[in-house]
Amino acid sequence: MRQPTNILYFADGVFGPTRALGRAIDLARRHRAKLTLMDVTIETGIGAELIKRYGLDDDIQQSEQRYTALSQLASDSIAELPPPRLRVTIGHPFIEVIQAVLRDGHDLVIKPARQLQGAGRLFGSNDMHLLRKCPCPVWIDRETERGELSPDSVRPSACHRVVAAVDPIEPGTEALNARILDTAAAIAEQDGAELHLVHAWQSPFPYAGPADTDPTPAGPSLAEAFGHIERVHRDAMDALIATAGAVGCNGHLVRGAPAAAIIACANALDADLLVMSTLSRLREPGLFIGTTAEDILQTAMLSVLALKPEGFISPVGLG
Repeated sequence: MRQPTNILYFADGVFGPTRALGRAIDLARRHRAKLTLMDVTIETGIGAELIKRYGLDDDIQQSEQRYTALSQLASDSIAELPPPRLRVTIGHPFIEVIQAVLRDGHDLVIKPARQLQGAGRLFGSNDMHLLRKCPCPVWIDRETERGELSPDSVRPSACHRVVAAVDPIEPGTEALNARILDTAAAIAEQDGAELHLVHAWQSPFPYAGPADTDPTPAGPSLAEAFGHIERVHRDAMDALIATAGAVGCNGHLVRGAPAAAIIACANALDADLLVMSTLSRLREPGLFIGTTAEDILQTAMLSVLALKPEGFISPVGLG
């Protein structure tokens, strides 16, 4: 992620102070970036007669209320910055946000995670749509436990451990891997956090046994093959760290199914933020997220900053 110049904070119906808002404000201040606060009124499709009969607020009235709430949030939370632009639209939230990115040239979207009670996962529907389809980097910040917000939470909550997830073996991903690591390193330096890089590798032999099993029953040749494969992956990981000049970066080579191994590593480190890509490289049209990325996002319980490969085109247009 390059230095942001035009940040979009999507409230997603949360009009109190959030850690995500604190991060957006802090980045705008540090980089002298423009800041927009946005929310979306979901189009109800309720007819005028029913609205009148039951005294319901129509979409326009709801939008006015949301605009007022955004204005109050900006007034209460933002000082020493030029007044942010406020924007409320009507429609499908993720579509409206992506269209705002395309129309206004935003280079970073930040929002609070909207965890559904009892859903067993952190990211809600709008979160997942944005992670898959938004053309610019998307930072979804985990809030305090149970969504409880405090007046102090609008202050940027520094990360303690930042993890970059990469696959340096995948052909054609050199530039993307460098962006992921550079982005994670910049955040870690800014926050005074530990920087970690994780790369997961999986056995190419379908019956070699679980990750923690020594593959000696099949003979020393198989053990030698495993050792060689592991060295190739480790050398690629170490080369990426060295090329990026990521001083103090802790490399973790983990074996197993990539998504599960990456999440397990991040959890073991008690990481605050996972920096990753939703696609390793551009492939066939219509593919907007890779299998590993999808599995990670379905199970991750920490903040995520997701990048896209250069040239990614969102399926959402301005039509």
